[in-house]
Amino acid sequence: MNLVWHRADLRLHDNPALSEALKAGPAVGLVVFDPNILQNTTPRRRAWFYQNVAALREGYMRRGGSLLVRTGLPWEVLPRVVGELGVKGVFAVRNSTPYARFRDRKVQEALPGRVRWLEGQYIHEPGSILKPDGGPYTVFTPFSKRWWAAQAPVLLEAPPRFPGTTLPPEYDLGTTPEEAPDIPLPPAGEEAALGALEVFLRDKLPHYHQTRDGLAGEGVSRLSYYFTLGVLSPRLAARRALEVGGEGARKWVNELCWRDFSGDLLYHRPQMLNSAFDPRWDDLPWNDDRDLFAAWLQGYTGIPVVDACMRELRATGFLSNRGRMVVAQFAVKLALLPWQQCERAFRDLLLDGDNASNLQGWHWAGGLGVDAAPYFRVFNLITQAETHDPGGAWLRRWVPESDGRPYPYKTPVLDLELARKRYLAAAEKIAKKAGAGISS
Repeated sequence: MNLVWHRADLRLHDNPALSEALKAGPAVGLVVFDPNILQNTTPRRRAWFYQNVAALREGYMRRGGSLLVRTGLPWEVLPRVVGELGVKGVFAVRNSTPYARFRDRKVQEALPGRVRWLEGQYIHEPGSILKPDGGPYTVFTPFSKRWWAAQAPVLLEAPPRFPGTTLPPEYDLGTTPEEAPDIPLPPAGEEAALGALEVFLRDKLPHYHQTRDGLAGEGVSRLSYYFTLGVLSPRLAARRALEVGGEGARKWVNELCWRDFSGDLLYHRPQMLNSAFDPRWDDLPWNDDRDLFAAWLQGYTGIPVVDACMRELRATGFLSNRGRMVVAQFAVKLALLPWQQCERAFRDLLLDGDNASNLQGWHWAGGLGVDAAPYFRVFNLITQAETHDPGGAWLRRWVPESDGRPYPYKTPVLDLELARKRYLAAAEKIAKKAGAGISS
């Protein structure tokens, strides 16, 4: 018997670990509820994870298979299950965040020679897209050129049936916890995810390149919830989009390329968790103002576009890409709030809070050294609302006090122009000290 250890791959379709395990013989699945992860996240994210684990178990059962669930540290749980069932091999899709790599090393040490790691969390694995000299990319455009030229992965079908497995009599499969979320959740499970993908491809993909920047997020796929937990294969999603074709498809798949780029950046530079990608920007005059942080987090800064973003996020777990850039720019460049604190609080509110993607977004929007996002580009928050919410319907929904107008509806917590000048003066000082100068 073999064991498929599901982590960020809560699906049966296009799952290389599952496919390879079944090639080697009968297999059962396993999900470990790791307290190091689940105790450090939010009710909405735990509930979403639990619901998708329950959906995965149903998928196993419909095909005659079994999915075990256990709670504990993976490097203690897996050896115990392997011993109980006489497991020959453990198969898992590789994860690449700093904690995941630590966890997997511990499991490898506990089960030497018994674990086989497969690709599948990304379209192209972190560490696989390299410069001609063998080094990692730090700029998206050249990364993307090599990414697009790489050979597309082979897609794998979900097994129609699982081979019969014999578990010990009265063997406990384990119980998936239930937790009440603080927001409405999307439908869970890969069937829902695959259905949502097809609806997006039909209704929104053809116009995606024209509608993706709206603050209301009406033109985007909203599939990131499923990608983060691996409920939907990004490899399959990219293939299906390119089969549809068109400018919208190319633009959307390029966003999946950004997802791979984010994973690659964190893989090569785990220090991104706590330090600016370019360490010079750690020297900005950070403002540890608790009241200012609370106003930003709760959506009561007085600046409509910022407050609408944070209120929508708190109420739904979703925020458009444009909105994510707006709130990060406000927090980092204008408020000078410690970005690590803001990034973590923001990620906890996101239902799709992927570590690598969120970190890359904050480093990029905050001008902390990722890619070609010069520090001197500071959003005009009035113009952002006017351009990306014409008519003000989205503002009116989330900040009714604004009546849909982009101008402050009360005395704002910051004078935006003074804050901009303060930031630019500090940033230019750092840049000149390093010999970077300033250009536009």
